[in-house]
Amino acid sequence: MSITHARVPAGRAAQRKANSAAVGTDRPGSSKRYDIQGLRALAVLLVIADHLLGYPTGGFIGVDVFFVISGFVITASLLREHDRNGRISFADFYRRRARRILPLASLVIVLTLAGSWAVFSTARFAGIAQDGLWAFLSAANWRMAITGTDYMQAGGAVSPLQHFWSLAVEEQFYIVWPWLIALMLGWGAYGLGRSSSGARRPLGLALLAVVAASFAFAMWESSAAPTVAYFSTFSRAWELGCGGLLAVLAPVLLRIPDRIRPALAYLGLAGIAVGAFALTPEVTFPGPWAAVPVLATMAVIAAGTGGEQRLLAPLTNRVSRYLGDISYSLYLWHLPVIILLEALRPPTAVVDYAVALALTLAFSAWSYRFIEEPVRHSQWLEPKAVKAAGAAKARRGAGAPHRAAPRLAYGALATLALVAAVVVTFTLVKAAPATQTAVAPPVVSPGASSPAASTPAGKLNQELTLALSAAQWPELTPAIDTLGKEAKAPEWVEDGCLADERGALEDPAENAARCIYGDEAATKTAVVLGDSVGISWIPGIRAALEPRGYKIQVFTMQQCPAAGVDVIKSAKSAHPKCAPFRTWALQQIAAMKPDMVIAASSAGTLARLSSGATGGAAADEWTEASKKLYTELSASAKQVFVLDPPPRGQKFADCATKISTPADCASKVQQLSLDMTAAGRAALDPAGQPNVHFVETVGWFCVAGNCPAFAGTSPMHADGAHLTAAYSRSLEPVLSEALAVG
Repeated sequence: MSITHARVPAGRAAQRKANSAAVGTDRPGSSKRYDIQGLRALAVLLVIADHLLGYPTGGFIGVDVFFVISGFVITASLLREHDRNGRISFADFYRRRARRILPLASLVIVLTLAGSWAVFSTARFAGIAQDGLWAFLSAANWRMAITGTDYMQAGGAVSPLQHFWSLAVEEQFYIVWPWLIALMLGWGAYGLGRSSSGARRPLGLALLAVVAASFAFAMWESSAAPTVAYFSTFSRAWELGCGGLLAVLAPVLLRIPDRIRPALAYLGLAGIAVGAFALTPEVTFPGPWAAVPVLATMAVIAAGTGGEQRLLAPLTNRVSRYLGDISYSLYLWHLPVIILLEALRPPTAVVDYAVALALTLAFSAWSYRFIEEPVRHSQWLEPKAVKAAGAAKARRGAGAPHRAAPRLAYGALATLALVAAVVVTFTLVKAAPATQTAVAPPVVSPGASSPAASTPAGKLNQELTLALSAAQWPELTPAIDTLGKEAKAPEWVEDGCLADERGALEDPAENAARCIYGDEAATKTAVVLGDSVGISWIPGIRAALEPRGYKIQVFTMQQCPAAGVDVIKSAKSAHPKCAPFRTWALQQIAAMKPDMVIAASSAGTLARLSSGATGGAAADEWTEASKKLYTELSASAKQVFVLDPPPRGQKFADCATKISTPADCASKVQQLSLDMTAAGRAALDPAGQPNVHFVETVGWFCVAGNCPAFAGTSPMHADGAHLTAAYSRSLEPVLSEALAVG
């Protein structure tokens, strides 16, 4: 967030007093609104708690509090400048913004990239490096919006630079907002203008129109494209605009009776608390639920405009004020510290969280003392004439420049020491023996049944058991250090046979026509029906069926399960193409009368039902839909095989680092997978549909509920949910056995 300490202008005019009131004072000569500093502290603490602890559930609203504060402070500053000088100097404004934002942000980006290179895999570092470039260009929010809506990135790990998205929104706001203010205040191209008092009403109306338009757009986009809406400048502008409206309304806020101000302030604080503890990531955001923290923050700021601040103790005490002073540093440092520490040692105890907080506070206090304040008081980017005047003033023993220079020098030395410490720390950690907690190999009782070692399933079981007990990573193909989307089924990423995926053809018939594999003269036909998990099986299915005289037709659509349940996409948007595609595919199957149909869907479907059902209710809904699917396919094909979805694994981007062991990437069978298996099996009618077979696949990935990240020489998952093409092909023996084509 932009942390600007607005200055109180001199002058006696009523309008200047109103503009000064927008900044507010606790006592004569004070240059800070202590309540606003406290609000900054509250906002950054909410964000840190959300990222570190996942609690409170609505901690993400701290960003919305920041947006309102920024809109208020920046607008008030522009109004004061126009009232004082009759114009707004864009050059001065952008110089101040650059000094305030760029040095520390750049330092955090560089050090985060250094730490990420030392810890993470090459593939993950490449993604973080791209995040760093977008962050430096003040466009991180659009980078997050693009990757957030890209299904290929659905399993991506959290970037230590992800939080730069909100800073990008503010920086984009700073580009446009001063011009709008200047235009509405009547400031012309030649710097001529008039007092802001006469233009305050049209300015207020203009800002109100911007707020209304942005809020309406946020309401639409939050439903149509929730992931994009969360990061979109257009869907967030109304929050900053609400702060700007408060600054414009400063003369009105001066009239609030003093006896009402404390109640209004505490009402606002209560609203922020309700938002933090009542809102969850599942709510529609930012439209309309961001209105809760926005309106609450506006109430606190309004209560303090022109009034006494000392009565609002939770915000104006010394601790809150200091945390508010360093809130920009706290915001920038906290996520890199959390993510890098989690990679080195996943938090399991209070001490781990305490270390993360202590390091964040230490880095922030250091950077505020040696980077933020010296640069802010320096003459960096100032014209030569201003620098000369500052130098002369320094020689006379007055002003800040002579104090800032040595602090900048100390800051440079401290920065070099910090970089050296980071490099040495990561080097020592990489050289130290790994201490991660391993997943114990499965213990099978003497009387328990297990696959015969001579069968394909038995051989695979042995490979899984060995992988669970491995102390070091073997040579894997593809190497997990470079694992990316290209590791998935080539029928998906190269041929575009997953309908509704970017790059795939929109016409399902045209898409299906080019997604037929095997010998064209083959006398037998198999159809694969399902979603992205279904297409992930294709390399193994082709390896099992093509040598045995089958051609394989692919009918798969992104996030569209084989059974007829209504679903939403993982980005929480509607999926109107799914039901028509499924109906069309089933009609094609009925007309083809194939020898075999293989249906496969993601276990994640149970978490994306349009009905909102969860747990047992979701499983029941899947069972009923599966019964209808089995009935229809049973009448259309000679044999029907329903492949149980693979249990989800950990994302290599999260668990595999340059110091990790295989145990760090092992996982357990999740309840969602167990529910999916039970629901799919419950839909069977062996007597009425003897040609429908349910294939439980958990034994191809796990032993006694423990699931390694690889087997043999192949990593299992490309992203935690979808099989790598290599592992899919390696399952040819068990697939051949299960599909009874051996």
